[in-house]
Amino acid sequence: MSLSIREITKKNWRQIACLTVTEGQHSFIESNAFSIAQSGFEPEWISCGLYDKDIAIGYAMHGIEVENGRIWLDRFMIDGSHQGKGYAKRFLRMLVEEMCRRYSCTRIYLSIHPENEFARKLYEAIGFTSNGEMDGPEEVMELDLTHE
Repeated sequence: MSLSIREITKKNWRQIACLTVTEGQHSFIESNAFSIAQSGFEPEWISCGLYDKDIAIGYAMHGIEVENGRIWLDRFMIDGSHQGKGYAKRFLRMLVEEMCRRYSCTRIYLSIHPENEFARKLYEAIGFTSNGEMDGPEEVMELDLTHE
């Protein structure tokens, strides 16, 4: 695997927008097209494509929450056709490293749908823990980077 995180550009946005999760996962995450549009209008959010060589595998969006300055991994998905191949954990680690460099942060936050057990296990394997907060209907998890 030759993995990379790339910015969304005029050349690749359609390719990334067309990636989608499996049928049973649609209620857990917004579409990539919606998220790319959001990051276009809300500059605090950064959209990126996740690639293995030149094959688009997934999408992520991260940024700084305006209200409180928290650093969020707000969206993270692997295309349904590429799930189960070990990409999620590798890309998640890469994203955490990139976010640490970009934001010089000590914590990263994300939220998950309470029924998304696969995502919970993935995030816990990286070190995220539930902090007891809710983000609307979703549970907030955080990664404390001071203990690594």
